[in-house]
Amino acid sequence: MTSTKALQYLLAASLASLFITPCQPSAQAQSRNHSATDYYNRGNERQKQGDLNGAIEDYTFALTFDSQFAQAYNNRGVAHYLKRELEQTMADSTKAIELKPDYAEAWNTRGNARQDSGDLEGAIADYDQAVKLKPDYALAWHSRGSAYHQKKDLPNAVNDYSRALELNPQYAAAFHNRGSAYQEQGVLNKAERDYSQAIKLNPRRALSWALRGLVRLRTEHNDEAEKDFAECLKLDPSLKDSLETSIQALKNPRVAGH
Repeated sequence: MTSTKALQYLLAASLASLFITPCQPSAQAQSRNHSATDYYNRGNERQKQGDLNGAIEDYTFALTFDSQFAQAYNNRGVAHYLKRELEQTMADSTKAIELKPDYAEAWNTRGNARQDSGDLEGAIADYDQAVKLKPDYALAWHSRGSAYHQKKDLPNAVNDYSRALELNPQYAAAFHNRGSAYQEQGVLNKAERDYSQAIKLNPRRALSWALRGLVRLRTEHNDEAEKDFAECLKLDPSLKDSLETSIQALKNPRVAGH
């Protein structure tokens, strides 16, 4: 097993669902049926609080009062996505796009569902449309970068993550994922730099500590690597087996390859 392949256990987790459009209030909602708006706003609050079933119920009520409410379809799709109900996400985001073809967030939502369903080309096509409609949409650039990353098109992944960071320099997930792309390319100094920035912005993300530790192990900064691994496992003990597998693969590549 090569040192790059040794990272597969943790890099797969790195590209988990970090890309979904968060629910947001709609300025257009203010001019809609008051009942639809009230349910929509309550659905947003419930979703923010993690009550996804309650949010879906409220968005559905909003749509009974206003069947043309694209934002309610999209945000219901987001709630379904967070429940891993990808078919419902695609149905709702597609309806939102039909009602409002210039709705960049809905293109991103459908792209997320397509990506997680394994349709990377379809996801990239949706993200293309999202960034075309809204060139300053950092989340969509990051989403497309993650799809390229999954395709192992690392140069395009790095380019899109970099664009997301130009638009939002506080985007911890983009630093983390660009770091993992650099790590897979073997550009270890840039990978370590990006993981360090990701940790600075979001010190609670265990995977950033784990992957920075693996970079440091490869560059023979063993004491620093051990500190990173310890912090990772303190934050998320469930990563223990995956981390140990990756460490052993780096230390004993011939053994890990069998």
